Amino acid sequence: MMNNYKSLTLNSKYYAPEVLPDLCRKKFLNNSVPVWERNVFDFIREWLNDEDFINIKTSGSTGKPRTLSLKKAWMAYSAEKTCDFFRLNNKSTALLCLPASFIAGRMMIVRAFVSGCNLILKEPSGRPFKDLPISIDFAAITPFQLYQSLEDLGSGSPVKTLIVGGGEISHVLERDIQKLPVEIHATYGMTETSSHIALRKVNGRERSDFYTVLGETKISVDENSCLVIENPQLFDGVLKTNDVVEIVNNRQFRWKGRYDNIINSGGIKIQPEELENSISQIISVNFAISSIQDERLGEGVALVLEREGIAPEEENKLIDEIRKIVHHYSLPVRVFCIPVFPKTPTGKINRPELRRIINKIR
Repeated sequence: MMNNYKSLTLNSKYYAPEVLPDLCRKKFLNNSVPVWERNVFDFIREWLNDEDFINIKTSGSTGKPRTLSLKKAWMAYSAEKTCDFFRLNNKSTALLCLPASFIAGRMMIVRAFVSGCNLILKEPSGRPFKDLPISIDFAAITPFQLYQSLEDLGSGSPVKTLIVGGGEISHVLERDIQKLPVEIHATYGMTETSSHIALRKVNGRERSDFYTVLGETKISVDENSCLVIENPQLFDGVLKTNDVVEIVNNRQFRWKGRYDNIINSGGIKIQPEELENSISQIISVNFAISSIQDERLGEGVALVLEREGIAPEEENKLIDEIRKIVHHYSLPVRVFCIPVFPKTPTGKINRPELRRIINKIR
């Protein structure tokens, strides 16, 4: 199978299998070439060698960073399923605007090998679509890049389809993208699964609350309602996650949150992300549900707003609105205001650090 994926079209120029290795060597050894671009060609060189595995670093967003060995066949399978879903072929144009040192950027390169599409290389930045000289059919970006690109993706958008991964799309951001003339999908996956195994349409008429799996991936849950994944074409064995989900059918699931984020309030387990989703329509700023130590309950629910402060009358009105939506045991016992939320390297809210901050100032 791998012999079929040896040629590549980069920046509108086709490179045959016999040409690519020398191009990669020259680019990688040329110190005048930017580091981000050298990383691209270093991965291409690794993809073309005779080894069956590729070593890839995890981001460390859900644990300590580590290095994994992925089969090239697994990565090719993942790329095939994505290319089939989005109908990417040798007439398509894709944009690589993520670092090639991590799985998301590397899989964009593999998709170009698999589909034969024209892959445009651009230095990773917060606004990857600004001043693009060419129309793009497909790109993968982070939630931060999406937020920074709202203006660029408006009327006359240079891109047709986006997949967004590496972090959660906030409730506020998901509201802001509903009228964009771009097809946007949230992804569910990790380095261990060679990028995403499921997609969720987050805007437009086909917007959904459910992720739909790609390929032959089988899904189930364990005793803690955490997602369990099986697919021998993507990884060996069974992969147990810390993501609490609701299985809709054998192809769809609803993500509820991380098991390690659960708040135990008086013996009642509350999923912060699920509660956030319930109240998202009545809060206009970025916010998060966290917890504070409580002598009576053990943990009390806390609402944290990303803003400078809030007047007492506004806080009372907000709590009254929340009271109409949620069960009394999920009602926040405190409201905190933090000017800037702590973030992980991939842009997710650093929930342990946020919890530490509010418990320190309470």
